[in-house]
Amino acid sequence: MSEILAQANQFIQRFGRPLDRARFELHFSGGSPQAFLAALAPYQNPDGGFGHALEVDIEAPDSQPFATELALEYCLHAGIPAQDALVQRAVAYLEETQAEDGCWRFSPEIYTHPMAPWFQGWTWPNLNPSCALAGILREYGLGSPRLHQRVAALFEQWQNLGEITDGEFYAVQSYALYFLPEGDLPQREFYLSGLLWWLIRRHLSNEIADNGHWFEYIRSPHSWVGQRLPAALLNDRLERLLREQRPDGGWPTPYNPLWRGPVTIHNLRVLQAFGRVTV
Repeated sequence: MSEILAQANQFIQRFGRPLDRARFELHFSGGSPQAFLAALAPYQNPDGGFGHALEVDIEAPDSQPFATELALEYCLHAGIPAQDALVQRAVAYLEETQAEDGCWRFSPEIYTHPMAPWFQGWTWPNLNPSCALAGILREYGLGSPRLHQRVAALFEQWQNLGEITDGEFYAVQSYALYFLPEGDLPQREFYLSGLLWWLIRRHLSNEIADNGHWFEYIRSPHSWVGQRLPAALLNDRLERLLREQRPDGGWPTPYNPLWRGPVTIHNLRVLQAFGRVTV
């Protein structure tokens, strides 16, 4: 194990949640998918959705779409097959709770528990998290035609070119996560080209301090975006990402400290994908 991974392992073992430890072991230390699923399962409710502060900024135990998105993303990264019972229950929850307008919303119970201010004021309908959820489901080959048609109609109604050109990180997120998966969505290359130039502008303006977030919209050197960004630009961002590792082995976050475990694992996966760390 490289020194970078060894230091990160010490941080995860000391400060990470059981799920963080299971994810680290799966991706970097020979851990099993079964151990990962066992650590994720307590966050899933009987209705198939996820809650229980899996999305750290929403503390309600009740099922909600952002936590379900995160759970499916973790499963996708872990190589959990689409046929797995946990994944299938999550998809059933999404099929059941999607509104006619294509959106997933908070239930009233979510608002009775602490949550970050930006979630308290979330407005509906919204491309986020609907487009991200649809993107994950497409990667899995899951979701009914009705579900995907509703999200397509939602996107068509609410897309805003200003967000892909001049928006902040979370404004562009819906476009990135919707179009990054392979597929024949109309205007996919158009929106990914917009994402490409958004990343370049943000790099040149140096407005993004969190390099892990920046790489979330690239994923790997083999992705559509990763193949088209200049190598020198990517190398610069990767060097910055390496330098951001703290002396305790973890990566920083401007948000709730509980995010440091997931952020550390995410950044290590980025560095692994680009050949900067090896197991």
